[in-house]
Amino acid sequence: METVRRKKLTKNNSSSTSWVIDFNFYRRVIDYSQTINRFTELDAYPLPKIDHQVHELAKCKLFSTLDLKSAYYQIPLDPKDRVYTAFEANGKLYQYRRIPFGVTNGVSAFQRIIDVIISQSGQQRTYAYLDNITIGGNSKADHDQNLKRFLDAASQLNLTFNEAKSVVAVPQIDILGYRVSHGLVKPDPERLRPLMELPVPQNHGELKRCLGMFAYYARWIKNYSGKVKPLTIKSVAFPL
Repeated sequence: METVRRKKLTKNNSSSTSWVIDFNFYRRVIDYSQTINRFTELDAYPLPKIDHQVHELAKCKLFSTLDLKSAYYQIPLDPKDRVYTAFEANGKLYQYRRIPFGVTNGVSAFQRIIDVIISQSGQQRTYAYLDNITIGGNSKADHDQNLKRFLDAASQLNLTFNEAKSVVAVPQIDILGYRVSHGLVKPDPERLRPLMELPVPQNHGELKRCLGMFAYYARWIKNYSGKVKPLTIKSVAFPL
């Protein structure tokens, strides 16, 4: 089995197993809802605030974004905890050696570990949101130094990146729903596209849903409340 050779899995003799929902070369999804997820104490470690990250990044002039490859699979499990990840596939039992997708605290555990790596290795202008690591700098020299510092730390921990999803030393990046450049934060045009292509509302319910979606972008629309006020009155007629 290819994934066994890659040391993400080992064969297992556990009596407690979970079922495979989808099993293939690229990604498997294990249903842990009736096993360890039922008995796991929730980890309340928070994800970073996206608004804070993008506004801090906007203070920089040059950016790099690195995508951690197969994110969870880069974080090893304590050997004594591997047995709890056991699952059955093709009549055999396996267990994970690294954090699997689908476990209750996978997200919080992964974010905490990446945050610890950034903190303990003394990174500067380096921001992580799960498997997306963004590094900024106030000049090319500053950026390059920050990037090298992070890559050196990543190399020591054997972290690997998806080069196809990473960008290096650019003056503008699209990240977490925003387009960020020096001193400027705008909505990501790709996120706006579905809203721009919405059909014209045909009743009050559709209009209310549209206004709710557009309200998120109110900060970028001058006099937004005044512009939408005529659409909020109950007597508005259709078609618009």
